[in-house]
Amino acid sequence: MTYHDLSSCTLTADERREEAERIIGMFTENEYDQMTEKEINFIQGIAGLSVSVKQLFWLRDIKDKYL
Repeated sequence: MTYHDLSSCTLTADERREEAERIIGMFTENEYDQMTEKEINFIQGIAGLSVSVKQLFWLRDIKDKYL
């Protein structure tokens, strides 16, 4: 799996939060059943909160891994 480059994000804080919420909404029980406990805890921990660039890119990596 490739990782996203942290230096290439130009999104605002609101845009990062909106994208994170959109990605989280894409996951179904099937994907959650395949995830590690660490991934699930991460997703549950950032839902509804402000999201850093690093967190958004990790969420994108999780999305790429399971969707």
